[in-house]
Amino acid sequence: MLRDKTRRAVLCIAGIAGVALLFVRAQAEQPAPTSYPSGILGAIDHRKPITPDDWPWVSIGRVNVIHGLGHRSYCTGTLIGPRQVLTAAHCLFDTRLNAWVKPQQVHFVAGQSRDGKFQGHSVAVAFTSGASFEDHPRYDQIRAGMAARDWAIVQLADALGLKPILWRTIRNADLPSTAEPGEIARAGYSQDRPFLLSVHRGCSVKTDVPQPGSLLHQCDSMPGDSGSPILLLQNEAATLVGIHTAIEQSFEPGVGYRPRSARGVSASAFEAAAAAAVESDP
Repeated sequence: MLRDKTRRAVLCIAGIAGVALLFVRAQAEQPAPTSYPSGILGAIDHRKPITPDDWPWVSIGRVNVIHGLGHRSYCTGTLIGPRQVLTAAHCLFDTRLNAWVKPQQVHFVAGQSRDGKFQGHSVAVAFTSGASFEDHPRYDQIRAGMAARDWAIVQLADALGLKPILWRTIRNADLPSTAEPGEIARAGYSQDRPFLLSVHRGCSVKTDVPQPGSLLHQCDSMPGDSGSPILLLQNEAATLVGIHTAIEQSFEPGVGYRPRSARGVSASAFEAAAAAAVESDP
């Protein structure tokens, strides 16, 4: 018998759903329930379409994954080196096979526009991750302790002639702040706008919460935005302080889904692996 109210967290990736995640504290402002999982955290959708003509937006793109004939998915990724793309680890895991996809199934397209134009592209030749999904009791579940390891660095076959967005570790911070002024923004390719980059500017993020290497943020998102960068914008500078990975949802039969809070991975969780990947690039 179904309970009157259940909680679930939904990964923001097209084609992957129903993944049980760590519950996080719900925010005070409650959005209206919807018939589908959503990451719009308040009464207003703050995402605004933007044409990726300028940096840093040109270095954000789609991580396309071909699982097989007629089965594709995608996430959002960020160029952090000439041939290195940062995204969420679960984007590269095939839940049907309970196995990682092959690198040749992954294709990164930077600065994708709705008119078909883009700023650069390349297939992948390898990727590394801090996560391990294969040993879970069920393929669609991940342990709470893995929240900070849901990151992956994709190595591209070709160097892209774009300026990377560098990561920056800011530990135990509530951003923006007096010590770290600026503007927090999250940019990604949402499922409802799959070829149009959308940006929520003026949101906030707490790093190393609820555990070291993870984060909570208040930036709007939708499925497709997993792996999207959370940026600290300071005048003409932009640094990546983390990535978005999931939305905590509540679900009530007959009422619908209500997003509660958003979480991700802080730069402290992947900084060593990112530095090693970029430095080892020939």
